[in-house]
Amino acid sequence: MNSRETKGFTLIELMIVVVIIGILAAIAIPKFQDVTESAKYAACRSNLRNIASALTMYAAENNEYPGAFQGHKWRKLDYIPDYVHTELLCPSTATSYRFRITGRDYDFFRIRGWNGSCKRNHGMYRNSVYQP
Repeated sequence: MNSRETKGFTLIELMIVVVIIGILAAIAIPKFQDVTESAKYAACRSNLRNIASALTMYAAENNEYPGAFQGHKWRKLDYIPDYVHTELLCPSTATSYRFRITGRDYDFFRIRGWNGSCKRNHGMYRNSVYQP
């Protein structure tokens, strides 16, 4: 039996495969991390939009925003439990959202994550418009 007829991979072939897999992993892992962060950003924006819709529904049914004429305080979502889930948290910072009714006639609202990192990175609703 000739030694050239043996079956299997050589050490060089295996090392080349390992190097190729390492290069692919070095390219793919940062891409997946970017996708995860952008998904959290989109989820936070969606939460802000849902809270804005809840405040608008409250105002349509009650002819004023919740807590209007009670001062410009930041309020927790449990102030309007029938309109929005009070357990909503920012996916990135795991902190709650708060809202505040503003304006001379208490006709605007602001919503943001209570953590400064959420506000800085995900934006907020101000005067009923999303601002990044």
